[in-house]
Amino acid sequence: MTLTFACKSPESGETMTAATTDESTSVANTTINLTDATTDLTTSTTTGPGTTGPTTTEDGTATGTGTQGTSTTAGLTCVPIECEGALLACGDCMDNDGDGKTDLADPECISPCDDREDTFATGLPGDNMDPCNQDCFFDGNSGAGDDKCNWSLKCDPANPGGDICPYDPNFNNCPDMQSQECLDNCQVPNGCDCFGCCTVEVDGMTYDIFLGDPDCTLADIDSCQQCTKNDDCDQECHPEDCEICFGETEPPEGCDDPTCEGFDSCTIDMMGNSNCAEGYYCSTGCCFPIQPG
Repeated sequence: MTLTFACKSPESGETMTAATTDESTSVANTTINLTDATTDLTTSTTTGPGTTGPTTTEDGTATGTGTQGTSTTAGLTCVPIECEGALLACGDCMDNDGDGKTDLADPECISPCDDREDTFATGLPGDNMDPCNQDCFFDGNSGAGDDKCNWSLKCDPANPGGDICPYDPNFNNCPDMQSQECLDNCQVPNGCDCFGCCTVEVDGMTYDIFLGDPDCTLADIDSCQQCTKNDDCDQECHPEDCEICFGETEPPEGCDDPTCEGFDSCTIDMMGNSNCAEGYYCSTGCCFPIQPG
């Protein structure tokens, strides 16, 4: 079957006619308005390496290129993101907690491998559930992991382990340094350390919150379990350098594009779509590879 539609060149104002077949087509950096205003259209393509950053149009459409590829996402159409073949709450194109922010547009979504939109905890069985021993919070498992990160909640004077694993000032396994493998393998968003202690700002106040707290939400930030950053693997956030900090989805005021170190920058719309390539997701303005546990 062949469909014919018309669009106008933004430079000339002339109308062009194009035809598509029922085979898949790719359109890069082009938004097409069909005559049927009720039709949602998302066009995307992944090409070769690029160098320019993403932009966002007035209608909420995010476009851009990066080293992983080129893509265009329509602001009113959600594209699901799977985690190991499963659609979890932070990738299923649903506003599961009803706060008006879908999937990765919701600051409480850590990644597509997160099954709770209503809290910072991931809700995955066995994920960061060890009462004391912690490894990289952001890799989807807990305990002595293969990322070589190692920390005990007994070492934290803020007592994020609570009564199950209370702070012990005499505990003798609180390393000052993490291994280089830990620093290299644990992809930490801006404003967090590798063990899930993250700084968030709410109503002008800053809080260091433990993401392992199953009930911690932005709406009730005062009840979140506090924590102490591990200085050796703390990914400090610098909004003055246009970095997006944890708990935020937009660049700081006066910044056109977010700054990333070692990753492509990205923008995200209200439906959770970003201009990251397949296999990546947008967090704190950076395209991270999906790392299921």
